[in-house]
Amino acid sequence: MIRVKSAWIKPVLYLVMYWAVSFGFMGCAGFQGVIRKTGPKFEAEVQSWQHAIESKGGNGMWLVSRGYRRGDDLVAISTFSSYSHVGILDREKGEVIESLWGGNVVTPLDEFLHISHRVVLVQPESWTPEKGGEAIAKARAQLGKKYDFGGLIGLPSTKRWYCSELAAWSWGWQPDRLGPWHVIHPRRHLKMGSILFESGARDGEPDKLPAQPK
Repeated sequence: MIRVKSAWIKPVLYLVMYWAVSFGFMGCAGFQGVIRKTGPKFEAEVQSWQHAIESKGGNGMWLVSRGYRRGDDLVAISTFSSYSHVGILDREKGEVIESLWGGNVVTPLDEFLHISHRVVLVQPESWTPEKGGEAIAKARAQLGKKYDFGGLIGLPSTKRWYCSELAAWSWGWQPDRLGPWHVIHPRRHLKMGSILFESGARDGEPDKLPAQPK
């Protein structure tokens, strides 16, 4: 196993993003969400997302997002992606379990959506209410663990987590905890289940669930 001093990880990650921006090796998708869209019409739009997620969501489902944090910009731009993050929904408590740079934490659902440029609700392939509860319990048992910066560049820690690693593990997928090089990108979760709701990018228009067939 390759070990890298944790103090080196953040500078390396910022260097990767600077390199991508400076030399133009990035897709336009990565820059969508760099500038935060705020105001009454966007607040109403985000509230419509929350309504859809509360209506269709269940415990343990994934929320794949493009967020407004610095870490989101880093992931989206350096990987040419419209998505940068994934959290685990606790529908009953209205919370999201997520791995941030400060470690594994619980965030209120409305706060999670407030700092998201777009979000997708994904139901894992084997989801049932019982399995969803088990996934939540597994994720909560890891609260307080530190962030796996090395894992973002394929040099993971066995005691730390990054967001998509925690989300996959909570559902029984065994992420690479030894390395090197195998990284789970948040967008992979879109293909690991069924999409129940997709907001699209913030545009100031409330999003509605598709009408149910009669």
